[in-house]
Amino acid sequence: MSSKKKNMLLSVILPLIILISVIVLVKIMTSSKPKAFNRKPPETVETIEVAPVVYEDYQVFIDSYGNIEAAMSSQLVAQVSGQVVSVAENFKTGLPIKKGQELLRIDARDYDIEVRIARAEVANARLALNEEKARAEQAIKDWEKINPGRKASDLVLRKPQLASAQAKLDAASARLEKAKLALSRATVVAPYDGYIVERLVSIGELINSNTPVARIFSSDSLEVRLPVPSNKVQFLKSPSNGVAQAKLVADFAGQTESWIVPVDRSDSVIDEDTRQWYITAKLPPKFLADNPKVKVGQFVSAEIEGELLQDVVVIPSTVLTADDQIFVYREGAVYRRDIDILWQDEKNTVINPKGATPALEEGESLVTSRLSFVADGAKARLKDDMSHASGKSKPMVNSSTSSTVE
Repeated sequence: MSSKKKNMLLSVILPLIILISVIVLVKIMTSSKPKAFNRKPPETVETIEVAPVVYEDYQVFIDSYGNIEAAMSSQLVAQVSGQVVSVAENFKTGLPIKKGQELLRIDARDYDIEVRIARAEVANARLALNEEKARAEQAIKDWEKINPGRKASDLVLRKPQLASAQAKLDAASARLEKAKLALSRATVVAPYDGYIVERLVSIGELINSNTPVARIFSSDSLEVRLPVPSNKVQFLKSPSNGVAQAKLVADFAGQTESWIVPVDRSDSVIDEDTRQWYITAKLPPKFLADNPKVKVGQFVSAEIEGELLQDVVVIPSTVLTADDQIFVYREGAVYRRDIDILWQDEKNTVINPKGATPALEEGESLVTSRLSFVADGAKARLKDDMSHASGKSKPMVNSSTSSTVE
């Protein structure tokens, strides 16, 4: 074989030998790499607190707010003209007034004169009527003497003249009553017990009829209108269960005062803007007198007495999952339950135990710890058990720790 052929053969065979050698070497290296030690990760065990399920009655209180308002307020006006000649000592802004009390007096001399003139007219009209009655009686006698057995006409018997005299007396009497009414209106009196909001006139002022003299409100009409969200209306106390109460709370520069007052009524329509119901709490007549710090317009927060929910389970709202489920503990594991929520606020959630899936039975262990992203049936241990374990000797703790890792 020539050298040229040998060189060609080597150029073909040598790369193949190198390639085969590399493949064999790689295979040997990969087959001899160290194997990783496989060990199961430690199982997560939740530490929880539990409480037994208890059926109980729960009194619902609905949070609300409002302002103290006067349902009855008025603008007092003078009904006659004249000069103000006197005012009451308490005819001042902010002071209380009593029903029928004289608040101010207008110069009444002109009206007194009108009364005296009207009395004279009444006297004259009464005299004219009496004279006409006498003439009518005499006319009857004369007719019967001259025309016995014949019927006399009304004109002969002076009946129209008698009716005219009676009408004149009635008109004079009416003018007298009108003059007396104008005289009485020269004195402005309080129409009800209440307070003066604003005084508008003083002594010496000349006022006309229908001139406002003061703005007042009735102390018997104080109330607070309280909005109730539409989703809580069904929890308002039914009238058949008695009169509901409302607790009103007001803050005075850091000092808090509260009062229990009855709920008087509810509105017949829903507010178009807020879509809320309104109920009205009634304040007692002497509320402002007994509480001098309180003023009309005072803001108050309120707790409205609602229905009494019977045989329910009350749990902290914080234990609910994001999808409104709870956990129960049984035989070292926790299990999810779907629930039927009857009432919920920031603090408590009230559930219907029979509406849970499955139903909650009294004595079951309810998980009161906040659990997040825990699977149904996850392992768990009681916090009380951990507390007992921490009180044991150190070797027991180490043994417990090592078993947990295993």
